[in-house]
Amino acid sequence: MYYLKNTLFLDLTKNQKASLFSFLKSFVKKHNDKTTDEILSLFIEDEQYYFEQNNPHFEWIIAEFEKDKFLKELKTLINENKKQLEIKEAQRPFLEKQKAYAKEQRKKASEFKMSKEPPTKKQLYYYDKLCEKYKLEKVDTNNLSRLDLKNLIGKIIEDEQQSEKI
Repeated sequence: MYYLKNTLFLDLTKNQKASLFSFLKSFVKKHNDKTTDEILSLFIEDEQYYFEQNNPHFEWIIAEFEKDKFLKELKTLINENKKQLEIKEAQRPFLEKQKAYAKEQRKKASEFKMSKEPPTKKQLYYYDKLCEKYKLEKVDTNNLSRLDLKNLIGKIIEDEQQSEKI
């Protein structure tokens, strides 16, 4: 993609080129199920429609549609965007696994940190209130960590939800 920016649309300004690349990327993503020629014709139709409505995306592009070189470069850009989308789609399962692994590692790190810290006042208060509400026997919380208290509270809530379902 970066190589294309240096070789395509050399007669356009930097801003024109950047806006065209960005817009076409989203346009191709939106119409990825169509062929390159169909996407190109849809793009041309849209731009002409918006030009007729006096609200064009690119004021300079209508005159460029007459040039064969410009149309070839548009096709090249559309093809490249389609390839990028295919690559991204092929990498999706791998990226999902990476995200799940990273989430698991963050959870482990958080739990490890919590296991080394004393419980907060809010946790202790919430635990006391739960024990009062459900008339449970309180456990000595002096030597418990934040993680232990979190698990204890979670178990109380889970048990009460189970008993409500029955």
